[in-house]
Amino acid sequence: MSLLEKVLLVLAALIAIVGIILSHAVPQFFTETFVIEDGAIEWLTVVALVASAVLMLARAWRLRGVRSHLFLFVTVMAAAVFLFGAGEEISWGQRLFGVETPEWLAERNKQSEMNLHNLVIGGHSINKLVFSKGLGIVLLIYLIIIPLIYRKNATRAAQLDRMGVPMPRSWHVIVWIAVIVLTEVAVATSKRGELREVLLTMVLFVQLLRPLNASIYDPARNLLPTKEKNF
Repeated sequence: MSLLEKVLLVLAALIAIVGIILSHAVPQFFTETFVIEDGAIEWLTVVALVASAVLMLARAWRLRGVRSHLFLFVTVMAAAVFLFGAGEEISWGQRLFGVETPEWLAERNKQSEMNLHNLVIGGHSINKLVFSKGLGIVLLIYLIIIPLIYRKNATRAAQLDRMGVPMPRSWHVIVWIAVIVLTEVAVATSKRGELREVLLTMVLFVQLLRPLNASIYDPARNLLPTKEKNF
């Protein structure tokens, strides 16, 4: 594990500990200051997402002409998803630049903001339907099902490598699950989601720095249908 990975994980642990303590000791401070919109925690989430996007874009640029179009597409699309998440987190700079929410959007957004995750359509919350349940299913597939296939089937592993899918190491998965369970059980307020977001985005960046199949980003190496065994 690199020094940067250690520093980021220690920082995430400190944020988790402080957040949990504050949620019990001074819940009002936790909700109105610690995880407030446009506060340090929200911006740290944005920084982690943007850093992940920049990392993936840099890899796509470095590997152009070396990897397949599919590999580059998956890598760039991952960056696009992270940038989208960052934009949604700060409502695309609405509060930062003082932009008014269009009336048609304000009527459909439960917080009258310029974002998609707070939309309510036909009485259904997009945040709950897509960004909570949908994302939960995606994470289940990516963190549990696909890694099992990757480790058990060399042919599938080679295919995933050629597609440019960064695979989580075993300890990455453990940390992901620990963050989700800990924030759900230990945080004493309903604003636990904001704390969970910053921790998960930091873990995401750490995971992308050195995934299980990190060799797929080495332009000097060919992609082989063998799995890296160092968990």
